[in-house]
Amino acid sequence: MKKKYGTYSRAKLSELVKSSKRICAISLEEAAITDSVKSFPKKTLVNLKSHHILTASIPKEYGGHNLGLISGTNQAMLTILKNIGKGNLVMGRILEGHINAQLLINQYGSEKQKRLFAKDAFDGRLFGVWNTQADDGTFLSNTGESTYQLSGSKTFATGAGYVTRPIVTASTKKGAWQMCIVPLDKASVKINSSWWDPMGMKSSRSFKISFSKTVISKINWLGKAGEYYQQPYFGGGAVRFAAVQLGAAELLLDETVTYLAGLKRTHDPFQKMRVGQMAIAVETGNHWITGAALRMDQYMQRPNKNNAEQLIFYANMTRTAIEQICTEVMQLCVKCIGARGLNKPYHFERIIRDLTTYLRQPSPDAVLADVGNHALNSKIKS
Repeated sequence: MKKKYGTYSRAKLSELVKSSKRICAISLEEAAITDSVKSFPKKTLVNLKSHHILTASIPKEYGGHNLGLISGTNQAMLTILKNIGKGNLVMGRILEGHINAQLLINQYGSEKQKRLFAKDAFDGRLFGVWNTQADDGTFLSNTGESTYQLSGSKTFATGAGYVTRPIVTASTKKGAWQMCIVPLDKASVKINSSWWDPMGMKSSRSFKISFSKTVISKINWLGKAGEYYQQPYFGGGAVRFAAVQLGAAELLLDETVTYLAGLKRTHDPFQKMRVGQMAIAVETGNHWITGAALRMDQYMQRPNKNNAEQLIFYANMTRTAIEQICTEVMQLCVKCIGARGLNKPYHFERIIRDLTTYLRQPSPDAVLADVGNHALNSKIKS
C-alpha cells in the first residue's frame, strides 16, 4: 500500500481483470493434470506473465500499473486474485505471494530497489514471501560493511524451484526480523521436498528451504528491522488470500450447477434449495471483498489511525467470513453431487482438498477474538 496518490488507467485495470477471467477458464484442466508434489502449473504461470499480471503491481513510473498500490485499484486486484484462484488455487496462492512481495517493495524499498526489482519482474523473475519457520529459523549475521550472511530454514516456502526473488524474513543480532530479497538464481540453497506431502495444494511446492551462509548484499536488505509486521499492512493483507479462497467457492458453485444440469436434476426441490444456499454464500463473499477493497482505498486516501483500525477490523472479519462461506459451500456441494461427483473426471474432489488445505491460515481463533474485542470496545466507547 502506498501513502501518496498516484495515477492508474481504468481501461488497463479492466483489461487485466478480463485477462484473469480468460486465464481462469483455461487453467482448470492444468490444475487437474498437475495435482502432484512433483508438478507445477507452468502454463498458467506463462499466461500470467504474457498477460502482464505479474508486473501490474509495480509502480507506474517503472512500467507497471499501480495495481494494489494506490486508491481505486484494490477492487481490481482482489478480483484478479479471485479469478486466478477460481481456475487454480495453487496459482492463486503463487500470485498472491508475488503481489504481496511487490507491495512490500513499494512500501519499504528505496527508489534504487524499486527500479532494480521492477526490472527483475519484467525479466520474468517470480517473487514471493517466505515468513513461516520452525525451530531452525533464519538469522542474519554481518560479515562486512555492506554484506550479510543468511542461515537457517523456512517452511511453507511456496513456489520453491520457481520463485527466484523471495522476500525472506530473518532475525538480526538484536532479535528483530529483517526482510531481505534473496536472489536464488545466484545463491546455493537446499530444497527439502519431502517435507511437503499435503492433502491438497500439492503442486504449490511449499517445501522447506535451508540457507547456509547465503550472501545477502545491502541492496537486498528491504526496509528496517521489524517493519514486516507493521500495521495495517500486515493484518490488512489477509483480504488477498481470502479473495483467492473465494474463487474456489465460486468455482464449486459453477461446477455444481453444470453437474446437476448434465444429470437433469435441476428441477429437484432439494437441489434447488442447496444451490440457492451456495449462491447466497458466494454472493455474500463477493460483498465482503468489495467492502474490503473500499476500506483499503479509504486508508490509502487518508492513512490515519482510525482508518488503519477499520481496515484491520474489516480484514479480520472478511477473512473469517470467507472461511465460513467456503466451508459451507463445500458441504453443500458434496450433498448436491453425491459419491458420483467425487469421482474423476470431475474436479470436485481436488478442489475441495485444495480449498480445505488453503483455508488453514494461522491463528483463526485469535483473529475472531480480535474482531469481538474491537466490536466490544467500539460499542463501549460509543
